Amino acid sequence: MGSKIASAIAMLATLLAGCGAKLDENVAGDGSVVDVPGPTDATTAPSDAAIDARLCAGGDARATDPATGSCFVWFTAPATYPAANAACTAFGAKLAIIKAAQTNATVLSLIGMSDAFLGGTDAPPATEGAFLWRGNAADPVTAVANYTNWRAGEPNNGGAGSTVEEDCMIIEGARGGTWDDRPCAPPPVGAGSYSYVCQF
Repeated sequence: MGSKIASAIAMLATLLAGCGAKLDENVAGDGSVVDVPGPTDATTAPSDAAIDARLCAGGDARATDPATGSCFVWFTAPATYPAANAACTAFGAKLAIIKAAQTNATVLSLIGMSDAFLGGTDAPPATEGAFLWRGNAADPVTAVANYTNWRAGEPNNGGAGSTVEEDCMIIEGARGGTWDDRPCAPPPVGAGSYSYVCQF
């Protein structure tokens, strides 16, 4: 019986060797089997890119921008600019930064006819009229330059004689995606609270 088992093992070994299998890796010099651990967590762990990848989800509408690969998420509940900024941060994102026409079109496709806060502001310490994109650690504050989509005459800080500071940027859905400066928070009544778009 023992010779039949030995013969079967030898035949199996020959067949496996013919397929390129290496049988001696787990065999000690005395013929006993050595337990070799399988792949370590380091070799089977997902790549950094897979860990960093995040499903474009959440909010009331969302879209991945073909120009940047960023996910833009629209929240329809009106909020002040500080509250919208805090909500985006809590969501693991930032208020939307638009640096190309394609990105503006992506955001416009989300908001439809609504107005929504973006990440631009000229609130102090910025200089009035010199809007900056509010960033985060991964994307620091940068000037709103190269691409802009201000409506004609904007930004104007409320216009001549206005006593209302308009330090925060919105995208205007009903006007085809142009930008306007608006109050960051009420008053006046009815201004300063808008939906908002986060980006990650």
